[in-house]
Amino acid sequence: MPLAIVSRLAIRVPQPREPMVESHPMSERLPFLPPVDPAQAGRPVPPTTLTAEMLASLLADGDDELAAWALRGALAERRRAEVFDGLLRDAMALIGQRWAEGRWTVAEEHLASQTVVRALDRIRQPSGPEGRVGPLAVLAGVAGEHHGIGLACLDQVLREDGWTVANLGPDVPAADLARFLSRNQAALVALTASLPDRLDALREAVAAARAVRPEDPLPVMVGGAIASDPDLLADLGVDWTGTSLVDASRFAAGVRARIGDAHQAEVPELP
Repeated sequence: MPLAIVSRLAIRVPQPREPMVESHPMSERLPFLPPVDPAQAGRPVPPTTLTAEMLASLLADGDDELAAWALRGALAERRRAEVFDGLLRDAMALIGQRWAEGRWTVAEEHLASQTVVRALDRIRQPSGPEGRVGPLAVLAGVAGEHHGIGLACLDQVLREDGWTVANLGPDVPAADLARFLSRNQAALVALTASLPDRLDALREAVAAARAVRPEDPLPVMVGGAIASDPDLLADLGVDWTGTSLVDASRFAAGVRARIGDAHQAEVPELP
């Protein structure tokens, strides 16, 4: 851990953003954080110190530097998909809960979302030549969708699994998605939507992806909050739906294995 971060942790910790109705001593307002020993700065952070409460406070405080440090500590112990499914998801759920309860304002909620994006960018794995030779996965939010954090997390998970990723971001019209797919040899499409009123846009995006290669339809995944209701998506005919990045990673690995088997079957044997 950089000494600058050690110094900041030693003198400052994120304060819980509770409504202040009366004055309290500083020791009563600060959440518990373990002491930081500069001699331990280069070692992984013990996982017991990395709580969703701590990460949520850092995100709502706009501190992407320390949020990235906390996420790196978790990544030293677990796979990326597991960290995103666990620590990060729980922290974002806390932020949403406190906004819904009126304990934090929409300002903190928006700041946290922006801070997550910056923190995720800080913990991206360096891209090298090996990141350009894997099969291509295309990620997109359907038309009208404004949430892209899930796409950013899936992007990193798939890259860690050996995929080449084209993350088109949120709010991609179905026609533009189809045009991109027709110009690139994608092996997997992942779509995201949040609210039920995005269902028609999602249906159009799925149809557009299927039409690009009708004789051998592209595998299509659907995630986001809308995937929490399997009955809502029952007639879409997609290959995978869900909200777990661990499960998404497992499905994508199966697709990649089938691609490898098909490629080997096409290579003629030498006499």
